[in-house]
Amino acid sequence: MPWVANNNQAGEFRLPSHAAFLKSRGAPSPFQSFRAELVEHFTPFCVYINPSHKVSDDLLYIHPRTHAQFVAQVAFDDRVPLESIWCSQEQLANFEMCHEQVENWRWYNSMNDPIAAAITVEIRPLHSSNEFHLIDTLKVTNAFLAASAGKIVTENERVLFQVDKHDYFLRIVAMEADDPNETEFTMPNIFRSKVTTCTTIELIKENPDDTLYGLSEESTKKTKAITAKGTVVDVWTSDDEVFPVKKKLLWPCIKLTSAVMAGFGVHKDNESVIHVDVDCCTFDRVLLYLEHSVLYPNQEFQFDPNVTDVLLQAAITIGCQGLEDLCKMRLGEFQSRVRKQAIPYSLVVEKNNVAKETWLIMDGMVFDITRWLPEHPGGSSIIPTEALNIDCVGMFEIYHASKASFRYLKQFYIGEIDEKERELIPNGYTNSRIPLPSSGFMEELAQYTKWRIKPEPINHISF
Repeated sequence: MPWVANNNQAGEFRLPSHAAFLKSRGAPSPFQSFRAELVEHFTPFCVYINPSHKVSDDLLYIHPRTHAQFVAQVAFDDRVPLESIWCSQEQLANFEMCHEQVENWRWYNSMNDPIAAAITVEIRPLHSSNEFHLIDTLKVTNAFLAASAGKIVTENERVLFQVDKHDYFLRIVAMEADDPNETEFTMPNIFRSKVTTCTTIELIKENPDDTLYGLSEESTKKTKAITAKGTVVDVWTSDDEVFPVKKKLLWPCIKLTSAVMAGFGVHKDNESVIHVDVDCCTFDRVLLYLEHSVLYPNQEFQFDPNVTDVLLQAAITIGCQGLEDLCKMRLGEFQSRVRKQAIPYSLVVEKNNVAKETWLIMDGMVFDITRWLPEHPGGSSIIPTEALNIDCVGMFEIYHASKASFRYLKQFYIGEIDEKERELIPNGYTNSRIPLPSSGFMEELAQYTKWRIKPEPINHISF
């Protein structure tokens, strides 16, 4: 599966284009509230609603909530209650819903979904058995094609089929289709497509090592993304993950030149496969940087400051000077901002009370959030009212349930309180009105703040 710069398989309505789509079909509103009911209707890829909701003779598709993780074609049945939508067991699993769960459902615009050239589907018997079972590949693929032709399918969509009185569990694992948004730098990103009678269905075992079932015809073809622009190279990371990447995107990585230019000039005998001593998560960030640099050359690439060190090492490993310079700049900002000498508690109080800045203390760390306070999601008044001149780590735990908040700390960190002065700071042990943090939270905080420095002690000079 190709990596993507924005791995969001979402189909949220974007007005006004989708509003126009809805209006053209006479839909009264972008969404409708339905109660999901588990009904085994034996019509794969479809859900049923009451005909009173019919707004067009065209094919209609629907999905729950805002984002279209999966979509289903709409069918109509008079027996369906007005407020209900009939879903099969696997559809409820796909939609991550429960029986009788009420959600807002939205119409889905399928106009931009490409035609599937080929689809790879995993299969296994639905019920386990101690006897060997041979799956008739031709019958199953024909049944799948007959049920899915004319419908929209999505990667990782699950479906149940019965063929010759045998029940099977199938999952769509990959698809081939032309991506109109592909560029000479970016790989095609196809996760949803329309099935036609010309679509090739490739069937593979869910577990190749399972000896209790087999396929009458083993498929030797592996579905890959169709790419019409630029040549592709496979990049293997240190943890054995493979990324298909456009060669042109890797041009700034000088240490990968021999593989990128394989077949040309002095590199004509080199293999067009790349192995990098970088883990897959870090290499994915490298690809995000490379794509951003060609698509948005005038905008600086933004990334989590906590990964600056590993991203710098990756940039050095592959010879990407631009990313190396960016990481060093970020590290330089940190080093120039953070005070090497311990910060007196009296200075924090002075900054807060006299200079009207906003310095916070958490477990001895000092954060200057003055410039960010107006953007604080909880408002700009709660911190100055409750958290100044104390150890507010307990408050941070109470008000910040999301771990995402930890990732912002490094941006505001400016140093450490002197060890001898930490006892001067009011905290939950000396003031019952100040909440104490839990031990689990403190352990987690330590994991996210490994960049803390050991400050030089304050030197008091006497004459």
